[in-house]
Amino acid sequence: MPARNSFAKWISLLGLAATLFGCAGEPPLNPTKPLEVVVSQAQPPGTKPELIADWDVYTGNVEAKDSVEIRARVKGHLKDVNFAEGEEIAADTPLFLIDSDPFQADLKRAKGELLTWEAKVKLAEEKIAFYKPLADKGTVSKEELLKVLADKAEAIGGIDTTRAKILDAEQNIGYCKISAPIAGKVGEAMLSKGDLVNASGSDSLLTTIVAVDPMYVTVYVNERAYQRYRQLLLAKALKEPAAAKGKLKIPVELALAGNENFPYKGYVDFVDNRVDPATGSIKVRAKFDNPKGPDDRRALTAGLFARLRVTLAEPAPTMLVADRAILTDQSLKYVLVVNKTKNNVVERVDITASDRLQEDGRRAVLAGLKGDEWVIVEGVNRARPGVTVNPTEGKMPRRPVPGK
Repeated sequence: MPARNSFAKWISLLGLAATLFGCAGEPPLNPTKPLEVVVSQAQPPGTKPELIADWDVYTGNVEAKDSVEIRARVKGHLKDVNFAEGEEIAADTPLFLIDSDPFQADLKRAKGELLTWEAKVKLAEEKIAFYKPLADKGTVSKEELLKVLADKAEAIGGIDTTRAKILDAEQNIGYCKISAPIAGKVGEAMLSKGDLVNASGSDSLLTTIVAVDPMYVTVYVNERAYQRYRQLLLAKALKEPAAAKGKLKIPVELALAGNENFPYKGYVDFVDNRVDPATGSIKVRAKFDNPKGPDDRRALTAGLFARLRVTLAEPAPTMLVADRAILTDQSLKYVLVVNKTKNNVVERVDITASDRLQEDGRRAVLAGLKGDEWVIVEGVNRARPGVTVNPTEGKMPRRPVPGK
């Protein structure tokens, strides 16, 4: 028994020694490396703030102020179509010709009736001149005289009726020649040469014409924005009394689908006379010139989707930060900055940011930053307040904007 106990003790001592020797041989754990981040200053020392204009964006459609449906006013067969579909035409350009032969016949018939009634008037006047002295002497009865007077009155009425028929026939002949009432772009011809045209119904529509220059965009502005625009115009009128004597214009910019910027310039030319109480908005229309380009085509076409940008104020000094650097905590906006005076510790700074994102991907910071803080712009989603980081300085990120 003593031998077995001694052997067990030796085994235990050897195991303990092996354990201690193994632990002593493990290398120490490496310390965690600081997080790599990229930082930028919104306004580096010695630089001037950028001048940025505040704006609102609305959506609508390009419209032509004048749009006309060309319809037939008489029934007949089309003799000719005198235009190419889709081309621009001037006002009074001949478009359609309807067969006028039936109306020419009506005109000749009415003119013949007019000659007949005029002859009856002349005959009645001669009879009156003959019967009146005889009726005064009693040689001819008064009934005979009254009959002749009635014949004259009937003939005069026939003349008036026939003249109306002549006028109607002449108008119908004129309606057979259909011309463009406005200048613009003509649409598809709905009927072809030889088709029968009716004076009413769906088959009376021959084509359409829309004006092409200038073009308009109509949007609906909410009541608050409308009041803000009025205040801006008032401030501008006080600043420029001479310009206020004329009509102060609100400049606007237009972008079509596919445009990354707003290349078309115009101005507000109409504001409705009342705010709709049901929607709290007012109708506003902007006007844009639409000249032909180098390819002899116009950029703006009625019906195109459009974005309308209204500048709220003159450009003002503004501090801009990359939008990806701005974080949200419920209703609060904040950025993470690196405090280099405290061993590169991350700190949270609450800010007031604009609702509008600039075209280059930056957002205006209205309050909270002085401009010289080192804002984290790369690695912001991994950084946390109170953590030490390894910052790399860089420029404030922005995406390229075409045309700038």
